[in-house]
Amino acid sequence: MRTLDVVGLGFTSLDYLGLVPHLPRLDEGAPLLDFARQGGGPVAQALVTLSRLGASVGFVGRVGDDEAGTAMRAGLVAEGVDIGRLQVEPGATSGQCIILVDHTSGKRSICAHPGSAGEIDPTGLDVPFLCSGRYLHLDGHHSDAALVAARAARVAGVSVCLDAGGPDPRLLELVPLTDVLITGERFAAAAAPNGDFREGAGRLRAMGPRIVVVTRGEHGSFTETADGVFATPAFRVPVVDTTGAGDVFHGAYLFGLLRGWELDAVAEFASAAAAIKCGTLGGRAGIPRRAAVSEFLRDHGRRPPPAMVVG
Repeated sequence: MRTLDVVGLGFTSLDYLGLVPHLPRLDEGAPLLDFARQGGGPVAQALVTLSRLGASVGFVGRVGDDEAGTAMRAGLVAEGVDIGRLQVEPGATSGQCIILVDHTSGKRSICAHPGSAGEIDPTGLDVPFLCSGRYLHLDGHHSDAALVAARAARVAGVSVCLDAGGPDPRLLELVPLTDVLITGERFAAAAAPNGDFREGAGRLRAMGPRIVVVTRGEHGSFTETADGVFATPAFRVPVVDTTGAGDVFHGAYLFGLLRGWELDAVAEFASAAAAIKCGTLGGRAGIPRRAAVSEFLRDHGRRPPPAMVVG
């Protein structure tokens, strides 16, 4: 019996963000135009997106018992994320990131500290919980545990979604176990001898996923399935910060799949949610709710997807 919509296994962090007039060069200072501290992490942000849109979600990850870990746990609970299986390592530090955001472009430089909490032990996974959703969402972190979880999901008939951000040999091990692969352009390009992301998408789909989506930032997204390919343009909006835009896209895309929408509508909805997020500093503060995405689509001359649910 499925008790949740999506269960995620992956990374969570505490992000410290500073908005600067320009990214400083070596030995150069820059004033902070704005500053924020928010929860982050690929799977964690996708799950918060899903929860704000109306889905039920649970998270499996690993943090320390430090102040950062306490803040992350409280933030996820406040967003309605089930963290009952989140592992807390006594005496360990949690993952944290320092992010400088360029005021002109909204692009950023990220310095990430993984913390000392370590990897999730795959032998201690709560497999029934991991398989209690309609989708299992992975970001490639805790790779041994992710492989165990993906194999268990396949046996249990749970669809697996993978967020593949950049070239990583361990991510390739997960691709054959994946149903929905949402990848950055670099990962797709690395899969093709000629470095073309379109050819890479085809090669990745041949490895097993039924849907491959390549996110391309301001250039939108590219989708390949057995039925063909299509491109979805990005929405042109004023950009404050692109941090977390891809994570929001993943969460909104999964929400569309949960609702049973056609894939072109799913991609457009996810693009709209990511565009809205880019108007706010930080990966979490700007994550929209369903009504905001529907209003955004109407304002841009699009019809919001229907309120249908399948399964």
